[in-house]
Amino acid sequence: MSHTDLGQPDLAALRAAAGNAEFAEAEARLLDSCGYRLGGTEPLAPLARDIARSLTEAGLTMHHCATRDPLYRLGGVCLLAVPPEAGTGWGGISVSWTTHDLLLRDRCRYRIYRDTHQAMNVALGSVLTAFGYQVAPFGSGGAWLVTGSRTRGTGAGQ
Repeated sequence: MSHTDLGQPDLAALRAAAGNAEFAEAEARLLDSCGYRLGGTEPLAPLARDIARSLTEAGLTMHHCATRDPLYRLGGVCLLAVPPEAGTGWGGISVSWTTHDLLLRDRCRYRIYRDTHQAMNVALGSVLTAFGYQVAPFGSGGAWLVTGSRTRGTGAGQ
């Protein structure tokens, strides 16, 4: 046995394959505004995939947003494609945090649920901005609307 056999194995290919699987799983959870899987040909699909990839790289888990999904209860980042409103041109990807059902269903800890939800949504805005996305507040629950892709030279894989 040579001295090189005793060294650490090169795991680059294994890590790349695991990363690609994680990205594919995150992308599989993307939904349109009606709760259906976001098709690859839809105009907002590339932006949604890019956001899912960035947030996965940041260590966040994508939420199983469809209520019929058995893993819905786990929580995580929910991404929903929001089509442009008629004539306004506003549209993008809604990004929000969903807590685990364990916290949501405990009425005695509703304040913790609410404060956690709010803090995580604020953090999401900061993470999206760090990745260079164009974001704007969306709705009354603390969600963000990503209205544009990353600026050059920032974000995942850069």
